[in-house]
Amino acid sequence: MSSDPPASRHAPTFVVLDRWRVVLALVVVALHAESTGLLPWDSGGALRRLAHDAVIGFFVISGYSVMHSAHGHAGHPQAFLAARMSRLWSLAVPGLLLTLALDQLGRSVRPALYPGWTYERWWLHLPFHALFLGETWLRSYVPFSNLPYWSLGYEAWYYVLLAAAMTPPGRRGAAVGIVLLAMGPRIWLLLPCWLLGVRAWQRVQRGGLPALPRVAWPSVLLAIGYFAWISTPLYPALRAAGEHASMWVVASIDPELRLKESRWFLADWITAVVFAGAVIAAASRRGAAHARNPRWVEALAFHSFGIYLLHYPLLLLAAALGGAELSGAARMLIVCAVVAACVALSAAFSRSRRLWSDLLLRRW
Repeated sequence: MSSDPPASRHAPTFVVLDRWRVVLALVVVALHAESTGLLPWDSGGALRRLAHDAVIGFFVISGYSVMHSAHGHAGHPQAFLAARMSRLWSLAVPGLLLTLALDQLGRSVRPALYPGWTYERWWLHLPFHALFLGETWLRSYVPFSNLPYWSLGYEAWYYVLLAAAMTPPGRRGAAVGIVLLAMGPRIWLLLPCWLLGVRAWQRVQRGGLPALPRVAWPSVLLAIGYFAWISTPLYPALRAAGEHASMWVVASIDPELRLKESRWFLADWITAVVFAGAVIAAASRRGAAHARNPRWVEALAFHSFGIYLLHYPLLLLAAALGGAELSGAARMLIVCAVVAACVALSAAFSRSRRLWSDLLLRRW
């Protein structure tokens, strides 16, 4: 067993996870820049696959990170849930309002780019999505144009599930059962991906990991493992099998149900195994305990959630204003400016996190 204190075992892992957060967020931005015509080149569909798998990576990282937070709030599920939900709401609520405002501007120029039905009852959509109900038992609903918001409808419920698991034993079974029942099939299907991150944290927390040489860079191992996995015939086969299984679930439960981003769940589970293995490898490197990221990487990692959540309405507005008709260099400048704007907005919105936390703790 390692003699390192438990906290230090996770320190080198979070240094690596910060780098991955930045890369994964930028992969999703690149996909949406391509879909809005702002990317100067065509990936031939590769970015669509990579961006979905990037979100699966986010789920694994979330499970690991949130478990670390839960360990710090052991025995206090309300404090844990207040900390996690304040992180979400500090960006999600202003993000929803910002999306609505940007979309109204974009619709006045090019309404064909926007899903018109979602604006008719915006006053219902705002609280509906603020409560992260868009991916539960009903059809999958997107808040206005904000396509990336779908994953928050999974994340929030995973936080609630973990808080239910932290309740006293006499109430734990009922609490977990109620949360699972409320989730719905879409959220169930990707829950194993998030739980793999939880399992990785538990494995690192126990210690006793085999020591890898420092030259075994976790990011390189992740890239090799991931691209080896998606290059096998099993990857497209499982994606197709997941789609067929999804169609069966849709037909047997409710014809109006759409599994949407969960329909590739079979392949997603293995993708999550690759990410979880790389996370454990990051914790196993010798001599990495004192590693640090450059400050700009730490800043981008802190705001990676804001980049992920806020970029699409800004890109779509830029496309509506004619950005896709400019030169390749100008389009790249627009994409970079959007990322910078997301960082600035995230910094501004994140200041309300303490207010949200205090409000939730008083309410609960």
